[in-house]
Amino acid sequence: MYVVGLDIGYSNVKIAAGPCGALPRLIVRPAGAAPRERLGERIGAEEEAGSTTGAAADRPVPVDLGGVLWAAAIEPDRFEDWQRPLHEDYPATPSYHALALAALQLTGQRAIDRVVTGLPVAQAGDVRRRERLKRLLTGRHGSGEVRLEVGEVRVVPQPIGAYLDLVYTATDEEILERIETGTVIVLDAGFYSFDWALVVKGELRRSASGTSLEAMSVLLERAAQEAAAEAGGKPQPLGLEAALRAGRAHVLQAGHRLSLPSLLGRAAGPVCAVALESLRRSLRRESASVDLVLIAGGGGSLYVRAAAGLFPGATVVVAADPIAANARGFHRYAG
Repeated sequence: MYVVGLDIGYSNVKIAAGPCGALPRLIVRPAGAAPRERLGERIGAEEEAGSTTGAAADRPVPVDLGGVLWAAAIEPDRFEDWQRPLHEDYPATPSYHALALAALQLTGQRAIDRVVTGLPVAQAGDVRRRERLKRLLTGRHGSGEVRLEVGEVRVVPQPIGAYLDLVYTATDEEILERIETGTVIVLDAGFYSFDWALVVKGELRRSASGTSLEAMSVLLERAAQEAAAEAGGKPQPLGLEAALRAGRAHVLQAGHRLSLPSLLGRAAGPVCAVALESLRRSLRRESASVDLVLIAGGGGSLYVRAAAGLFPGATVVVAADPIAANARGFHRYAG
C-alpha cells in the first residue's frame, strides 16, 4: 500500500511518501502558489517543473485549477502583485488546492492508497472542515501524464504527526518512559499558528490542546521591522523567511549584512511569551504535570528557552528535522 503524509503549511509543503511500513521519501518545498501569469520571469534560466533536488527545487510545479494554469511549490516572493492567504480558512483557498495537487504530483505516483494530513488543533475538531478537506484530496486529480487518484484521506490534529514520529524513532529509554507513562506536550511552531497538543499516557487531551496566532509570521514581521530600524529600508519579512528556509546565517537589508539568528533571537522573546501564555492558560484544569516537551515546526528552536522556563521539570526535545516531523508522523499513522 502506497501512503503519503502531507503537511501543507503557510511557509512549506512537507511530503513523506512511500510504501506503508517503509522509510518514506521526504520532499520539502516552499509554499508559494499563484496563477502562472503572476510569476516573474527569470533571466537566463529555464523553468522546469518536477525536480525536488538542488537548484531545481525552486522550479514551479504547474497545476491546472479550473482551466487556469497555476505555478506552485516555489518561494512566495517570486510572484508579482500577489498576496498569499494568511487566515484560518487557508485549506479552502485556491492556493492550498494548488499546493495539494502539486504535492501529490511530486510523489511521482499515479495511485495513492491513503493520504494523511493535518489541521491546526483549533480546526481539527470541526467535522465540516475535516470533511471538506477530505473531499478536496480524495478521488481523481489532473489529466494526461499528471493524472492520479487518491483512495482515502484521513485528517488529524497537526501536532500529532510530530508525536508519532518521536514514538517510532526514539531510542532513549528515559524519553520512551515519559512517552509511555507520562504527560507529553507537543509544540508545533508553524508559520501562521502555534499549536500544542497534550498527550497523557498515549491519549490526546483535546480540551487542553489549542492554537495561538503568535506564530512565525508574527515573529518574522517583528524581526523584519528590527532589521529596517537597524539598517534602513523597508521591512522584508519574505526575505527573512526565504533566508531561514535556506539555512542562511545572514540577510541583506538596504545593502547591510545582518545576522539572521540575532534578528530572530531578539524578536522571539515577546512572541514566544504570548504564545506560551495561551498554552499555560489551556492547562489550568489539568492535574498532570508535564514530563516531556516535544518541539517541532520550522521555528521550533526559537521556543526552546521559553518552553524550558515554563516546564522546568520536563525534558525538552526538538524533533529531528523539525520541519518534516509532522509529515513523517502522518506517514506512520497512515499504516
